[in-house]
Order: sequence, then C-alpha cells, then structure tokens
Amino acid sequence: MINLDLGKTPEERSRLVQLAMICLGVGILTADILLPLGFIIWILYLVPLLMSVWLVSHYVPFVTTWLISGAILLGSLISGTLRYESSDLSNRAVFILIIAVVSLLVWEIRSNYALMEAEVIERRKAQETLQELTRNLEERISERTRELSDVNRDLTEDIAERRKVEAALGTANQKLSLLSSITRHDISNRVFALLAEIDLAKDLSTDPRFIKSLEHLEQTSMAIQDQIAFTRDYQEIGAQVPGWHTVAPLIRTAAGQLDLGEVKVMVQCDGVEVFSDAMIGKVFYNLIHNAQRHGKHVTLIAFSYYLSGDDLVIVCEDNGTGIAPQEKDNIFKKGVGNDSGLGLFLIREILSITGINIRETGEPGKGARFEIVVPGEMYRLIRDHP
Repeated sequence: MINLDLGKTPEERSRLVQLAMICLGVGILTADILLPLGFIIWILYLVPLLMSVWLVSHYVPFVTTWLISGAILLGSLISGTLRYESSDLSNRAVFILIIAVVSLLVWEIRSNYALMEAEVIERRKAQETLQELTRNLEERISERTRELSDVNRDLTEDIAERRKVEAALGTANQKLSLLSSITRHDISNRVFALLAEIDLAKDLSTDPRFIKSLEHLEQTSMAIQDQIAFTRDYQEIGAQVPGWHTVAPLIRTAAGQLDLGEVKVMVQCDGVEVFSDAMIGKVFYNLIHNAQRHGKHVTLIAFSYYLSGDDLVIVCEDNGTGIAPQEKDNIFKKGVGNDSGLGLFLIREILSITGINIRETGEPGKGARFEIVVPGEMYRLIRDHP
C-alpha cells in the first residue's frame, strides 16, 4: 500500500500541488510542440485543472484556465501548425472554451469541497466536544451515584439506628406511663381512704381545735388529689396527633361536666374549628371552672369570637370580680393561684402544642376576660357568622 505524503500543513500541500501542476503543464506544452496531436494532447491539460481543487485559494481554477489557455496558444505559435493546418486555431479556441466550462465546474466543486471540508471540521469539533461532555457527564454521574449510594447507606443505617432508639423509647415510655398510672391509682386510693378517715374523725371529734386541724388536713389531701389529676392530664398532652376540633360542642360538653348552679354559660362560637391537641376540651373546662371558683359572684360566662387580621380570637369572659393588674402576668405560671395553681398553666401548655396563645385582658371589678389567639393556618370557619 502506497502512502502519498502531500505535506503536514495546508501550505506545504499547496506548494507541492502547484509544483506538480507546473511540471504537468510544461510537459504537456512540450508534447504539444513536439507532437502536434490536437485534442489528444490538449485533454491532458484537464489534469492540472482538476488538481487546482486541492489548492487553498478560492479562484485558482480560473487562474489555471488562463495559464492553460496561454499554453495552448503558445504551443500553436511555437509549433507553427497554423502554417499548414488553418483549422488548428479554431480547434484550440473551442478547446479553450471547453477548458473555461470545466473551470467553472472545478470552481463549483472547489466551493462545495471547501464548504464540506469546513462542515466536516465543524462536525468533528462538535463531536469531540460532545464526546468530552459525555465523558465528563458520565464521570459526574458515576461520582454522584457513588455519593448517593454512600448517603443512602448512611441514611439506612441512621434510620435503622433511629428505629431501634424509638422502639427503646417507646418501651420506656410505656413502662413509665404504666408506672405513673399505677402510682397515681395507688396514691388516689390512699388519699380517698385518708379523706374518709378525716370525715369519720370530724364526726367523732368534739374539740374545735382538733376539728380545725382535720379541716386543714382535708384541704391538703384534696390538693394532693388535684396534683394527681394534673399529672394525669399533663401526661396526656401531646400523646395524640393534633387534629381539627369544633369549638362550640366542646364548650357545651365541658359546661355539662360541672355543677354550675345559677351560672349560665352562653356559647356564640358556632361554625368555628381549631387545629389543636386532643385535650382542647380541658381548656374550656378549666376556663369555666376557674371563673366559677374564683369569680365569686359570677352569674354569666360567655364565649364568642372575632377576627383580628389573619388570626382568630376566641373570647371567654365573665361578670365576676376579675383579676388584679399585678397578677395578670403570673396567672399562667405553674403553682400561682389560690388553689393548686395548675389550671391556667395546663391551659397554656395544651394550646402551645399547635402555636395557640392565651392572654387575660379583663378589667378588675368588671370580670375576667381570656382571649385565645389562634393563628391563621390553625382555624377554619365552616360558615360565616355576623
């Protein structure tokens, strides 16, 4: 197999092609002079003309045509064929015309070849770029896949470990809940027995000082009962998933659980639902019970609501003695109050599960007023109310 080396660069290739065209042209001109065979010799001029396709310049075919035409005419003059063959000049003119037509074809081929060559180079570059991008993408995909595999493995291990911890915590919570329940039950039974003994002792005693001591002891025992009830309620906070609760039925149910006597509970919260802890009923129970116990001359407890910007405000107000200004900031703290000091603290803890706040805005002497502020996404109105 023969490898034809035409140069390493386009300039070297053009010089070699030009040299070959000149040598062919000189050889053909010499043959035309020495062997005046007409078209047989002139056809050889098509070879250097076709070779001009390989040259860089765009208009080389036309320049080559001019040179070939000059060589044909020069051959006629030097060989002197016109002296003995008058048709030789017309034949050469016809062939020059043929050469001109061929040069147009060669120029068209040269143009198309240049465009095709540029397109091939552009496609080759695009293909190389695409291959490089594909290789980079494959490397990045492989790297990300490894990273995701590592992360997935770590997450799987973390999830498995977390499940073990959750299972252990669940078991521990169940045991603690069971222990707390048993303990509360036992203490409640002991306190109940103690209260029964205190009642019996009060009936049997005739000493006023001893009876007064028994009454103090009875109050202390009842406070213990309240503490036990609080621990039971506090343990239930957050134990269940929060959900939507209709306010009006909860208030009416809470009022029905208390012996209100002459106290009237008015509810104007129909159509209001709040997203809260499942113990939301305890909130209204403690509000009513707190008003009944501490309002002294309370005869009316009213529940209503209004909108404040994006928030919903549920109002609980009574016509009792109200709360002194210096006590407003402390009433929701644990242990503050005339009794156990746990009711309002429990209310705040239940409401805080879903971001609901409570505040006291009443006027002393005119009654207490509690406002439960529910954020916009934590309430909905089933129907509009005036």
